[in-house]
Amino acid sequence: MHPDDQRHNITVPFILSILNESEEDLRAQGIDAGNLLAIYNDYISRRSELEDIAIFISNTLKRHKAVYGVQHRVKEPLHLLKKIIRKKQEYPDRNLNAENYLDYINDLAGVRILHLYKEDWHDIGNYIQQIWELKREPYIYIKSEGTLLTNQFTSSAYKVIPNDRGYNAQHYIAKVKACRQQYFVEIQVKTLFEEGWSEIDHCVRYPDHEPNELLHRLLGLLNKFTASADAVASQIQALSGELHKYKSDAKPKVTTAQLRSHINKLPVDEQEKQYLYACLDKLTSH
Repeated sequence: MHPDDQRHNITVPFILSILNESEEDLRAQGIDAGNLLAIYNDYISRRSELEDIAIFISNTLKRHKAVYGVQHRVKEPLHLLKKIIRKKQEYPDRNLNAENYLDYINDLAGVRILHLYKEDWHDIGNYIQQIWELKREPYIYIKSEGTLLTNQFTSSAYKVIPNDRGYNAQHYIAKVKACRQQYFVEIQVKTLFEEGWSEIDHCVRYPDHEPNELLHRLLGLLNKFTASADAVASQIQALSGELHKYKSDAKPKVTTAQLRSHINKLPVDEQEKQYLYACLDKLTSH
């Protein structure tokens, strides 16, 4: 039987064994092994409730028209204990125990939203904030500061966090109550391309977190391709909408110059642009 189903039999030695830590080493870090045991036992009694919460949030988010897919997960007990140990290093004065850890851990349940077009972030973000109260302001991980997208997030009251590795996503910490207990659920929002890069990056960097120089370089190159793919997808969406207007109106409100401007914004070489201009001229000449 899985240890989670026998929580009354869990002991401190078991906790130390799964963490590969000694009681003395934990004590040197300011952590009491008995507290970790109490947190472990409390948490595994809540996992089914957290699973229900994550499913409910996922189903609610699927209703938004711009949401392509939703994934959810509930944190593994071992990962929770390891996070508590890491947090003690970051916040030495913070002492987590079974009575207060729910107030500090924001991702016991996590939900990930995937969408097709970068510009949909605004509508999805508004939808999230209309349904749930947030613990704190939403924040965005972004590679480059000072871009137009960065300015858009800043003006929309998002905290912008630069990420040199190339990770891009919006994060929301939603407050959710179940049986009078408040939980915090992390909601991540990414495009499909950003998710693909993130998953590959995660697989390569774990468990040692530090790929060699060659892999680091290739991950950076893939990240650039990802950004370009998102940019192309956005222009395809915009150009498709305007072409539809151009063809459906007796007197087109969209000019050929406006259509050409979308092609001009694509992150492709000049030869490819000239070919696309020629295709556009054929479409608009009929």
